[in-house]
Amino acid sequence: MIFAEFYGADALYSSLHRTIGARIAEALRARPEDVVVRRVPTESHYAGTEIWVELSSDEQLAQFGRDIATRITAVVRQETEDDVWVLFRIVPLSHVFLNGEPRRRGSA
Repeated sequence: MIFAEFYGADALYSSLHRTIGARIAEALRARPEDVVVRRVPTESHYAGTEIWVELSSDEQLAQFGRDIATRITAVVRQETEDDVWVLFRIVPLSHVFLNGEPRRRGSA
């Protein structure tokens, strides 16, 4: 699973979350159903949008980060001219557990 968190207007999230997930999947050569985009409600006067994407290594960031950021920004820019921030969290697979079991690349 690939997780992304959307910080921004609810209406923007509602219209774009599927497309954002699809663009992340395309960039990572993953299935769209393996990408989960969640909206995190926040209180702020800032009109911009932040999207945090979790990757499992610095190598993924180096290889795919710019492409993911470009794709997501293009999608959001179709709906708004406000700032679009695409940020990344690195969560190594050694720190990921599903139902208490460690996850590794390629494991079901």
